[in-house]
Parts: sequence; structure tokens; C-alpha cells
Amino acid sequence: MKNRIRIFRAFWYRCLPLWEGSCHQKRLAGFERRWDLEGEGFTKEGFFKIFQKRFLRGTRPGRMIELVAGDGLVGSLGLWLEAAEPGWQVEAWEHRSLPRKSILQYRPKTQAHFGRLTQWSRQEASPTPVGITTRGAREAIGVCRAIRQGMIRPKFLGLWNPTRRSVWERRLQKEGYRLEMVYHRMEFYRSTVV
Repeated sequence: MKNRIRIFRAFWYRCLPLWEGSCHQKRLAGFERRWDLEGEGFTKEGFFKIFQKRFLRGTRPGRMIELVAGDGLVGSLGLWLEAAEPGWQVEAWEHRSLPRKSILQYRPKTQAHFGRLTQWSRQEASPTPVGITTRGAREAIGVCRAIRQGMIRPKFLGLWNPTRRSVWERRLQKEGYRLEMVYHRMEFYRSTVV
């Protein structure tokens, strides 16, 4: 019974308006509870299963870009996609030398780039990535700018939002993206434009 009440409350939290403050915090809690992310999705393995079943449903494998990829192992969605589903071509951008060495050493399938991708050119935008994840604010701003300029149109985005403010949701709503789930301060958006 307690679990049903939590599911019901989570649904209503997701319906709250997009206002700053405690209202937005409750909205995020609703997205954190979606699809049993608190229970079954507590571990990374459980999260990836839910992500594949619920979020990637109907998405064809393609180009995936990880910005500020870190060591490419801990919490990497690209690593999991490479291992779980054939057809994904993952690119990792990392500006720090030690994490980049780890990517080069442990992820031979991944195309590693040194530096930051904050200004998108036609070369980086082609072919359009299916998904982008970023753990850096500069890179997230660059992704939003490239979407606004019509250079890219990924089917999904994962943005790290440590402040839990509504700025990314507001920007991406204007561009036709909808918040679908939140996992450990990582917000996942899906394009509503077909």
C-alpha cells in the first residue's frame, strides 16, 4: 500500500507547474520515482535495464556523444550502450589528461577526443547524434545553443544538474524536449519532435 501511495504522489509531482523552489524539487522527486527508479533502478545495472526498456524503446542505435566523460567507466552510459547493444558508435570528449588516458586504455571501441566541445561546427554535428550526455555546464550550454541553431537534433539528452534548478528544463522545453527521468542529479530529456 505504501508503494502505491508513493507511485501516486510521484505522478502528481510530475504534473506540478515548472516553478522554481520547492515546487520544482517535488517535480524532480516525481521523475526520480518514475518507472521504479528508487527500487529496481537503485543500482547502475538496474538503472540501465530501466533505461533500455523504458527510455530507449523505439530508438535505433547510432552515434552517441559523452561530453566531460571522466574516466569513461564510472557512470558511463556510452560504455553500457557499447556493451549491451550493437550498432552504437560512442565518442567521448574529455579535457583532463588523466581521465582521458583511462578512456584510451579501457575503452578501445570508443573514439576519444581531447578538449571541450562547447562550440559545435558542421563537422561535429554530422551525422546528428542520437544521444548526448554531459557532466559539464559549458558543454550543456553548447549543446542547447547547437539545438537552437538547428545544427543538431538528438533524440535524447542527459544533463548533469547538481544545483537541481529548472534552467535546463526551461531551455529544452522551448526547443521541443521533455523531461522524462532523473537519476542521481542527471536529467534525461527526450525529443517530442518527430
